[in-house]
Amino acid sequence: MACFGIEGIDDFSRFREFGPQGAEDQSDGYFVWDITGGLDDKLREGGHTRRFYNFNDWCWEVDLRDASMGGEGKDHEYADGVDLFFICTHGNCDSNGRGWLQYNIKRNEWQSHSSTWRLGNNFDCEWLLIYGCKLVDRNRIIKYWDTFQGLHEICTAWDTMWGWFSTDECGRDVGDNLIDGDSVSDSWIDGVSDWFLDNHPIVIAAETRDAFDSDNESVIWSETTMNNDHFWGHGFTVNDVTPSVKFMLSYRWAEG
Repeated sequence: MACFGIEGIDDFSRFREFGPQGAEDQSDGYFVWDITGGLDDKLREGGHTRRFYNFNDWCWEVDLRDASMGGEGKDHEYADGVDLFFICTHGNCDSNGRGWLQYNIKRNEWQSHSSTWRLGNNFDCEWLLIYGCKLVDRNRIIKYWDTFQGLHEICTAWDTMWGWFSTDECGRDVGDNLIDGDSVSDSWIDGVSDWFLDNHPIVIAAETRDAFDSDNESVIWSETTMNNDHFWGHGFTVNDVTPSVKFMLSYRWAEG
């Protein structure tokens, strides 16, 4: 079975008071505890092991930062020390298409930037799940190329992801899907869809050359990580797509 780690931030009071210019406009998060707790409950019900569940001031940008990127990165203890890492917080991407996440404690930065993420190089993290807004520019998927160091998939958002009374069940729904045997990509796309507000999920997957038809210059979807990858113990799980066999990134997105 799998081990997983969860982080959630809904209090941004320190960021508003001490953060960079514009920080005073940052709102708190809503229903973060419900979303993260729902996934935690479902994965543990499925027999999986929770390695850590950090909240608010116990969540730091170094938890996602690879040690090779400087800044006292500790991803080997947190994000890259588990099979699945889920974080719920404010997010966005910059003008270069690189994603960032917001924290309430500056250790060592107020924000975690995707340029510092290198997941799977410890042969641990297969799935990175981020419930946060606008982490991906669909025209610049390639900006996440270096994040995939054995990582299978990033499940996140290309536009708004809401925290509201109707989305409090999203974590539970994703967890239900994972342990029911749905693919990871289907689990995310379906699980974070909401009946009241329009969420914008996206999944990026690392693919090998086997998933590409060179003669027709087209993706062989039946051979992709995107279509075949399942959570440990609930269907077929693809092999780690290490840098030596990584050929391309595939992606799918939705509104709903």
